[in-house]
Amino acid sequence: MCYCPSQRMLFVACLVGCGLSEAPAQGETDFSFFESRIRPVLVEHCYECHSAEAGEQEGGLLLDTRAGIRKGGGSGQAIVPGDVKKSLLISAIQHADLAMPPDSKLPDKVVADFVTWIELGATDPRDGISKPPTQIAVEDHWAYQPPQRQKTPTVSDSSWPRDRIDVLVLARLDEAGLKPAVDADRRTLIRRATLELTGLIPTPEEIKEFLADPAPDRAAFTQVVDRLLASQSFGIRWGRHWLDVARYAESSGYTRNMALPLAWKYRNWAIRSFNNDKPYNEFVREQIAGDLLQEQAQTIEDRADRIIATGFLTIGPRTLNEANVLQFSLNTADEQIDTTCRAFLGLTASCARCHDHKFDPIPTQDYYALVGIFRSTKNYGVVETNVRREHRDFYPLGPDAWKRFEAYKAHEEKVSEQTAIYATLIKDRNAHRERIEKAGKEWQKVDDPELTAAEKLVQDQKLVIEQVRDDQPLPPEGAMAVADADEVVNSPVFDRGERDQPLKETLRGIPRLFSYSSPEISATDSGRRQLAEWVVDRRNPLTARVFVNRVWHHLFGIGLVESVDNLGALGAKPNNQQLLDDLAVRFMDDGWSVKTLIRNIVLSRTWMLSSEHDSMAYTIDPGNRLNWRFAPQPLEGEAIRDSILAVSGQLDRSIPQGSRISELSLSKTGQQREIGRRGFVVNDISDDVPLRTIFLPALRAHMLAVNSTFDAADPGSVVGSRKLTTLPKQAMFLMNSEFVLRSAERTAARIVSSDDPVDQARLLVLGRHPSDTERAAVEKFLAAANDERKALNKLCQTLMCSGEFRTVC
Repeated sequence: MCYCPSQRMLFVACLVGCGLSEAPAQGETDFSFFESRIRPVLVEHCYECHSAEAGEQEGGLLLDTRAGIRKGGGSGQAIVPGDVKKSLLISAIQHADLAMPPDSKLPDKVVADFVTWIELGATDPRDGISKPPTQIAVEDHWAYQPPQRQKTPTVSDSSWPRDRIDVLVLARLDEAGLKPAVDADRRTLIRRATLELTGLIPTPEEIKEFLADPAPDRAAFTQVVDRLLASQSFGIRWGRHWLDVARYAESSGYTRNMALPLAWKYRNWAIRSFNNDKPYNEFVREQIAGDLLQEQAQTIEDRADRIIATGFLTIGPRTLNEANVLQFSLNTADEQIDTTCRAFLGLTASCARCHDHKFDPIPTQDYYALVGIFRSTKNYGVVETNVRREHRDFYPLGPDAWKRFEAYKAHEEKVSEQTAIYATLIKDRNAHRERIEKAGKEWQKVDDPELTAAEKLVQDQKLVIEQVRDDQPLPPEGAMAVADADEVVNSPVFDRGERDQPLKETLRGIPRLFSYSSPEISATDSGRRQLAEWVVDRRNPLTARVFVNRVWHHLFGIGLVESVDNLGALGAKPNNQQLLDDLAVRFMDDGWSVKTLIRNIVLSRTWMLSSEHDSMAYTIDPGNRLNWRFAPQPLEGEAIRDSILAVSGQLDRSIPQGSRISELSLSKTGQQREIGRRGFVVNDISDDVPLRTIFLPALRAHMLAVNSTFDAADPGSVVGSRKLTTLPKQAMFLMNSEFVLRSAERTAARIVSSDDPVDQARLLVLGRHPSDTERAAVEKFLAAANDERKALNKLCQTLMCSGEFRTVC
């Protein structure tokens, strides 16, 4: 097992990570900020004078490689990672001393981005010979080539592999002169598998059963894995992974952060999809165009599911305070294009909104061909403000749904009409009151026939409105979703993305990235169905690779391609492309089965290795990129909280049909649904419920403490790889949180009557027996305590705070 025998029974243990110091440092290879915020600026404004192809570089300064920008030029060091004051580049772009670029100062936001970049350590993937980045041709980039099933390589020990995965891993280890670690023991394996597949700690009973199984290790472990894959908790765990990618939240974000009362239905759809092992190609197809695939649905429930799936497109953040209709439409389309491309293809596309993509083969024309598709799509977002109401409706579900929806809408219109009449009558009555006040009288004490008549009209109309409201038809069930708009449109290319500078019109279409032909889009189709078919076409070289890489990332802590959301030209190179390609082809051959993919990986000998440290292997491959062992991984906040609930006996394992946000927002109307306005919603939510963390309120800009403290994904964008940290604030949370204190007390109550509470506490919380050293320390601590029950509470809390509890080994 991966633990520290000398770990003292003190709350200082909260700060001790078990084996985490050997895991790859978070952020070291995260180049997304550089690629999206820094490199494009350098290319556009600096390379003309400060790159290898600029001829004689001004000031001897090269900015087109990592070595060049860190070395600097004749004036000194351009950047010093972590030290803004010593980085001359900052003073230059601030036009403080030097002036770069000389013609005009960069926008303040861009300058701020450079400051942030340097403060974060100035991560920079560029190396090799300096040359200006150019759009990489499809035929040159590895990720644009169709993946091929690999020939079985010859390895040093043919008896070691249990799966093709192992053969391809061992081949790379042989090349590096490394040996794999020893196999993990059974206790380690069941804890690892239960956490990775369900997000929960295994129970003592489950551990005992596995340890007692007389079958060979792999056969016995296979039974464990199959049980976990079949559990409801599997969909909760892996649905949460997908919600990070889908930028799931229950509010709209930005300056008008409005509640999304039906977002939870998409959340539950994702959980169901993983539990039902929905083929991944169908999973993707439904999210892009499920409303257009109704002929494939067998039941009413299937039809509803396909509609709910399209919530993927409309669940993202939106600019609901944007006064310009066209700008709002373009912003919405851009967000949907960016999410679709990054989530399914691992490509950034939004750069092409203003200019041809500088690195990947996505010209502006292709971008606006996609804009036409999404602007020909109506969003049913169940959200509105007094500025924007285009997304206010819900998509009706169930029998006679549209007929009932039209009756409901007609009634709403009638209420609006009568309310408008009421407002006019109020205005007229108030005019009479003002007339009397201007005459120096109090209107309440005057018998004025005109005012009396006006007041009667107001009261009569009030009764009319009440009666109309009482006649409201029962609305059908609804969902966030999309549908083809009544009128499809093509979009012009907008020069530099400016809405008031339209150029030539571009027909709706699919990006021309690959050699196979894109499906034709008829004059009456939005093009979403054709886009979905293009994305999941077996000939698409990205879709299977991207998902396989995401799965590998979650199971090993790092992807075969580290930049899991970017397999394009600016993404990282694969650590083992042969393995990635082989898995991608195998995934498609297995019917795009997610559970089969995960099962194959988890039952490989590679995944079943121990976390045992090897000094020589660590020197050669400190980041474990070659998978010579199973590297310890920090647990996400959801798994920590859910496991605390489980070991304390509080966990409610059900999947709720609704959400707290839905309850709150549907009880309000109009602008009262704005999150944070007059404390709305933020004062009414908490994590004080026994449900799994995925079911807690998920708001943009108002994240619950348990999520923000433990690095939950920012729902403002696609997040395939969380930047998990180990920070003092997390220890403070575990030490002082009422939730943790209460849970520790409940855990202690479960063991207080045990014959051996010291053993039972560690078995319940950590899944193992204490070592002799640990037992001696705990027994000494308990013997010195004045109150045994309080001492047991502290013992249980300390175990929950330990690095071992918060680590997958």
